[in-house]
Amino acid sequence: MAMWRCNNCKYMYQGDNPPEFCPRCGSEKAEFDLMPVEPGDERAKKLKPADFLLINGSIHRHHNTGLFLDTAAEVFAKEKQSFQIVHLTEFRIDPCWHCYSMQEKLCRVPCQNQDDDMKFIYPLLLNCKGFIVASPVNWNNMSAILKHFLDRLTAIENMSSLNGSMPMLGKACGILINGHEDGAYKTALDIFMYLENLGCVLAPYGIMYGTHGQDFLPETDKDFFVKNETVKHYIKAVANNVIELTKAKIDFSKFVSTAK
Repeated sequence: MAMWRCNNCKYMYQGDNPPEFCPRCGSEKAEFDLMPVEPGDERAKKLKPADFLLINGSIHRHHNTGLFLDTAAEVFAKEKQSFQIVHLTEFRIDPCWHCYSMQEKLCRVPCQNQDDDMKFIYPLLLNCKGFIVASPVNWNNMSAILKHFLDRLTAIENMSSLNGSMPMLGKACGILINGHEDGAYKTALDIFMYLENLGCVLAPYGIMYGTHGQDFLPETDKDFFVKNETVKHYIKAVANNVIELTKAKIDFSKFVSTAK
């Protein structure tokens, strides 16, 4: 028999196939990996540059947030745009060391923390045309892993102070949020605060959220999203608008925050 490991809680299961749901954390079958599992840094080394990144900020790769990004990916595939889905939970992303609070010059690219997998993700962000960030709603906010990821982008943002460079200026972005009940738009705006300070540009109608509601059990949410054509329509609209924004001939250097 084979051994399987839940990507979320690391529960080990022996059998020809993984269980339908993890008996420890409830993750669905797709979250299980066949042992031995490839280390995160080896996965990260295989990440390839793409024009568009779809960043999954959920601890679950294949639940509602993954479903939203799979729907967005259909648009990039149809438009023959190169893209890559990055499941943050597959990689080691440490909390920010907050070097900036000690010495401003230490907060820079490359980040002082070369121990985790962010060193493989930075180049993807710096070289893409645009990206979409997707997150579940956790306590009226983004997921913890996404918060760590966005905190680490301080190293990019601070380059404008150190050498005047703005590597993320003008990159098109979109935001997708899913949740069981309240907090979706707050979560989206919390994410956008980071992206706006990097100089990224939100596509028109670039925020989309979908919730199911507290009148229903959370285990029914995914089936609701799978069948909801309105949700899919607006997800695809965000993806399309991100693509279209990258085609606009705009000199974003005219919009920098430097006072004259």
